[in-house]
Amino acid sequence: MTWTVAVAIAVGGAVGAPLRHLIDTRVTGSLSTERARRFPWGLLAVNVTGSLLIGVAYVIAEGPWRELLATGACGALTTYSSYALFLQRTWRTDRAAAWWALTVMPVTCIAAAGIGISAARVVLA
Repeated sequence: MTWTVAVAIAVGGAVGAPLRHLIDTRVTGSLSTERARRFPWGLLAVNVTGSLLIGVAYVIAEGPWRELLATGACGALTTYSSYALFLQRTWRTDRAAAWWALTVMPVTCIAAAGIGISAARVVLA
């Protein structure tokens, strides 16, 4: 890895991580009922958005720009560790919510990345 790539990833991460926190807390805070808060809607929003943007970035960007956008910004925006923590914590108290998150999150993120790739290819064609 070159210094250019390392700096690009660091700069992207410095943007993606606070953006993740902001989106997650805003989405979660906007939920009106405790039942709605059982599912990690904020986490889903950041992971799906990041997956979509990673798909776009891999088509439209190259070199350090791809690393800045996809690896740095979107890598920090999407968060497997928060997802794993949610599942581990929720599994003990609400298995139904954990199963929904376990099923919905990966499928929607994979679909979002595919949509991002396809949309970027259509735009560039």
